[in-house]
Amino acid sequence: MLKSTQRKDMWRKGIFLSATFLVLLSLSGGMVSCKKKLKPAGEGALSEDALLSSEGIDTFALRTYSIPRDSVSTRDPRFNLLGSYHDPVFGTVEANFYTQISLSGVSPNFGDFNEITIDSFVVSFRFGGYYGNMTHQLFEVYELDDNLYKDSSYYSFSTAAVKPDNLVPTANNEGYIRPNPLANTIVGTDSAAPPQLRIPLDTVFARDLMQLAAASATNDVFIEQFKGLHFRVNNGMQAPGQGGVVYLESINPASKLTVYYKQDTIPREFDFLIGAALADFNHVDIDNTGTRVGTVLQDTISGQQEFYAQVFGSRAKIEFPTIENLPKNIVIHQARLELPVSYFVGSDLYPSTTVTASARLQEGSSQLFFITSGNPTFQYNAALRAYTIDMRNYIQSFINGQVINDGIIIDPFNFNSTVERIIFNGPNTTNKLKPRLRVLYTEF
Repeated sequence: MLKSTQRKDMWRKGIFLSATFLVLLSLSGGMVSCKKKLKPAGEGALSEDALLSSEGIDTFALRTYSIPRDSVSTRDPRFNLLGSYHDPVFGTVEANFYTQISLSGVSPNFGDFNEITIDSFVVSFRFGGYYGNMTHQLFEVYELDDNLYKDSSYYSFSTAAVKPDNLVPTANNEGYIRPNPLANTIVGTDSAAPPQLRIPLDTVFARDLMQLAAASATNDVFIEQFKGLHFRVNNGMQAPGQGGVVYLESINPASKLTVYYKQDTIPREFDFLIGAALADFNHVDIDNTGTRVGTVLQDTISGQQEFYAQVFGSRAKIEFPTIENLPKNIVIHQARLELPVSYFVGSDLYPSTTVTASARLQEGSSQLFFITSGNPTFQYNAALRAYTIDMRNYIQSFINGQVINDGIIIDPFNFNSTVERIIFNGPNTTNKLKPRLRVLYTEF
């Protein structure tokens, strides 16, 4: 069973604050670039007393909708994603990943294999987070039949060929596991190991891998012979609200494949590693068919009631047609866009802790730039149930004729290592809180 909501929320906060150190600063196929910074005229030009005589407007018309997300690079992600769930609003999400495996020591000496008894073979992953409902899922593992390359491009739709045999034993339904990212794990005699996902693997496969390891003088030789593994789930149809995706810290030293065996009756272990030096990528399938999200993606006009952002799936777009009515002889002191969300406290489908705001600044260009000259991220305010976006640089630059008014795009910050999604209230929402742009300026 999961622990209390309070503990769960505290745990999530720690995970995702640490994830904000990711570098996400170029937009090619869906990511954002910060090559161009907006520095409007008049910044800090007036005193606090002068602000009292400034004019303010908060009646701007907003046009809100969602747009499909372009290809997302998933090579070397912060977290490997594994699992599936049926989102009652966004449809179905299924995540799996491919990775190379390396040796913990080259040319290991196992002695006479006829004297070795393999007790078990387990792959373990340290949890880095999760999304959704942690119900039982059926986990499967397959050997790769294609090479992976560290310098190759991999996207959310990329795949690699695999061999047909599932390496997870099925006699006792061993792959049917309920992940518990909040509970300590029993590992051998250690009953207080940090939370892990542990999947049993076939012991005949373990013996083959040990023999290959013994014959490999280097990791490169081993990887040439054993290309890696594909981790996936096989859950079939899930009811709305059922299932979830776990975030796995594959680069953590506790994430590895371990053979537990006896040699001359002496218990021993040997590890195969899953580390940052190896090639890996996430594959994510999202199906919005028959959902309101799918409708808004097809018909932007319908986004005035609700609009959406989903990692790998969709991006939130907000346009500001009436800021063109602002006088051209103004200095903007504050411009804040409030974006309230639809979220029930305690739900496992929580909004992103952090988002970015970007915009197309030049006619005919498809490149996006962050709209702030400093920190490009904005935090979710749980008390307000909203994000507050600093629009000052963007609007002042438009007033100065430096950029076009094409609106902004909101994305979850952890763009390739989570499956987060956000339901934004549109201007025509029946909810109490509506999106609003407030601008404070002085004419000169």
